[in-house]
Order: sequence, then C-alpha cells, then structure tokens
Amino acid sequence: MKRLAIIGTDTGVGKTWVVLALASALRSRGEGVWLHKPIACGGWNEDGSEDGRTLRAACGDGQDPATVCPREFPEAASPHLAAAAAGERVEIAELIATAQQVAADAGAAWLLLETAGGLLSPISAERATNADLIAALGWPTLLVTRPHLGTLNHTTLTVNEARRRGLRLLGLVVNAHTPLDDSLAVRSAPQELAALTGLPVLAVLPWGGSAAGSAALAAAISATT
Repeated sequence: MKRLAIIGTDTGVGKTWVVLALASALRSRGEGVWLHKPIACGGWNEDGSEDGRTLRAACGDGQDPATVCPREFPEAASPHLAAAAAGERVEIAELIATAQQVAADAGAAWLLLETAGGLLSPISAERATNADLIAALGWPTLLVTRPHLGTLNHTTLTVNEARRRGLRLLGLVVNAHTPLDDSLAVRSAPQELAALTGLPVLAVLPWGGSAAGSAALAAAISATT
C-alpha cells in the first residue's frame, strides 16, 4: 500500500513544502498522488487555512479537493485549541476514520498524509496526538527535520518517542526551511543525525529546493515502502 505519513520535528520545519516536492517527483515517475492533512490551523482567509489552500492547489489524480484538508480553523494554535476557539470539537476517531476513507478512495495512488505540527502536538479534544493518529493508521512515516543548530536534540527526541510508540520510521529529510549559515553545526547535521538516530537521511534539501533532491527522495520512498 502506497501510504505515507509525514511528520516534522516542529511547526514550520517545512513539511508542506516537502510533501509538495515529493508529490511532484512521484508524479514525474508516472505515479498517482493524493494529499491529506486531517486538520490545519492558521494563515486564514476566505478560502481556509494556508496549508489547506496550498495542498488543495496541488490536488490531482482524481482526488476531490474537499478531502485534502477537511477540518480547518482560523487560529494559529495547536489544533485542539484552534477547534475549541471556533466552537467546534474534533475527536481522534473522526480523524482516523476520515484518513482511512481517503486511503480507500485513493486506491492504487500514493496517499501522503501531512500532520499538523510535531509528533506530540495535540490534535483532538481529548488531546490525542499525531503519534496516536499515525499509530492507529499503521502507516510508514517520514520525519522532516532541519540542519540548523538545535536539530540534534529535537530530532533525536522525536525519533526516540516515535520508536517507543511503535511507529515505522523510514528515514529523515533534512530540509533547509530558512537560509543557512556555513557553521560547523549546519555542515555536520546530516551525518550527525544519521549517527544519532540510526535512520537513513533520504534527502538533504537546500533552501529554495532541489529537483534532484526531490527526485532522490521519491526514488528512496518508492524503494522502501
């Protein structure tokens, strides 16, 4: 089954950009790709959340745009807080069931699920997390991290918790979501992250993106799932 969850070490690490790059690269290989973000918050206008708008614009391969990001809220906050601020309640069972239905409808196409926030971000009224969602789905998972100072701690903590919960981590994408300096910390990040976590670095994506890096990521994902 071509199902993949994409999580990040933090909000703003570039998950959406990586999802779009991976989708484009998979499509260039002749694959169908569906996109799904169960819940998104912030960056609001009359067309919904920023991430919702961005992902719907990349919708294709027969997917109904309404299934891309079915729950959206204006507040730039943790989803359980943003939903409550909008006077709504989101249950984890709803998010799981919706993702499973989208997966069934996707058929033989890839389904890339982007989480809202990091692994332990609360996404429902009962404070279930992205980790709970992914564990319930049982899908292989890609971790998007960054090469900036501080990444060794953030990434290792995320990997350790994901493993404790039994998630199947395929590897890391080291994504420069902001411009980089030429520091020792930045230069050594990919090698150190691989050594500390024991996970392969499937792609190192520079600020501004890399078609070659996205193609390499798509090839690696296709080979490991």
